[in-house]
Amino acid sequence: MEKDARQSVFCVVGEMLQDGMKVIAVARKQVGRRKKTTPDDEKDMTLVGYLFFFDAPKQTEGESVTALKRLKVIPKILTGDQTAIALSVCRRVGISAEHILTGTQLDEMTDCELKKVVEETHVFAELTPGQKVRLVSALKENGHTVGFLGDGVNDIPALNEANVGISVDTAVDAAKDAADVVLLQKDLNVLEQGVLEGRKTFTNMLKYIKITASSNFGNIFSIICASAFLPFLPMTSIQILLLNLLYDTLCIVLPWDNVDEEEILSPRDWSGKTLKQFMLSFGPISSLFDIVTFLFLYYFLCPALCGGATYLQLTDPSLKLQYAALFQTGWFLESMWTQVLILHFLRTAKIPFLQGICTGHLYYFGRDSCFYSPYFYQRGITVWTDKITALVFCLFAACGIFLYAAKFRNQIFL
Repeated sequence: MEKDARQSVFCVVGEMLQDGMKVIAVARKQVGRRKKTTPDDEKDMTLVGYLFFFDAPKQTEGESVTALKRLKVIPKILTGDQTAIALSVCRRVGISAEHILTGTQLDEMTDCELKKVVEETHVFAELTPGQKVRLVSALKENGHTVGFLGDGVNDIPALNEANVGISVDTAVDAAKDAADVVLLQKDLNVLEQGVLEGRKTFTNMLKYIKITASSNFGNIFSIICASAFLPFLPMTSIQILLLNLLYDTLCIVLPWDNVDEEEILSPRDWSGKTLKQFMLSFGPISSLFDIVTFLFLYYFLCPALCGGATYLQLTDPSLKLQYAALFQTGWFLESMWTQVLILHFLRTAKIPFLQGICTGHLYYFGRDSCFYSPYFYQRGITVWTDKITALVFCLFAACGIFLYAAKFRNQIFL
């Protein structure tokens, strides 16, 4: 082939590659009647034409890439295709291609150099399966959680190396076996939905752990303090069981709770240290208000409703029973209300019920628990008298002060 003809071939193929097409050249040669061919037969052939294959990205893939970036997920292309094809795909889907690293350049880098380059580069072309594994490993060593999407045999090593291997239903069987997740739809929008659902689940799980751990810590400490100083049980066994039943049932609904958009726009890490700090800071606040409630009930409210004397000063057994029942009722109501309301205040960094809207199940169950808990006296769980209205209003005021303090602590840790 003459020089001009060769240059013409390169121009045609180059244009096709820039448009994102894969090119196969077709050539022929008369070899006569032979049973087998050798590599030497592939010389001095006549070019017949080209086969062009174009796998155009879907129109929604550009929107999907933008959505993933909004969620702080950084898309990177790792491909064995030529650089021109990778550039064409990047232009179509909106991935930055200012810096491109080829497999040949990657082999010349040390691991330390690669760790720096992999943060700034988003397109890697002309890669072998081993080079893909090396790039995934570099990202993991930099502290990233890496998900790799691939559907070919060459992607299997990288699928195994990634934190999450993702394949599609139309991929080769070996790739689907190596993947952790198989997408039934070849659409990046599915990845966005998966990321959102995962972050919602993780956020709700953190809510449950933080609220339950801190609340239980404060309640147990309060019971220990009250039992050490009170001449009667601070709460009956059936009240404790009912309190735990209602609160645990309310927490069961948390996995389906709504999540503020600000909490799912970026990934969150699990930190036992943060949980410990939250528990040790919020737990004592809960205990402090419980102790204040004990003092208020024991020295002010209950004496006011039982003849002006404290429990130890009373001589009438019926008044002592009424005094203890009023105290137990007061703490039961205060514990029930604060646990339900504090769940709503800690589940969101916004103003609950107005800005941070919870699911209907969480709202209605919490509302019913608060409003109907005073009427359990019919089953012997609480005692009710005409004077209990004063107890209710006083406890509501105490709960309000407690919630403001808890909300202030919540702004620090959420």
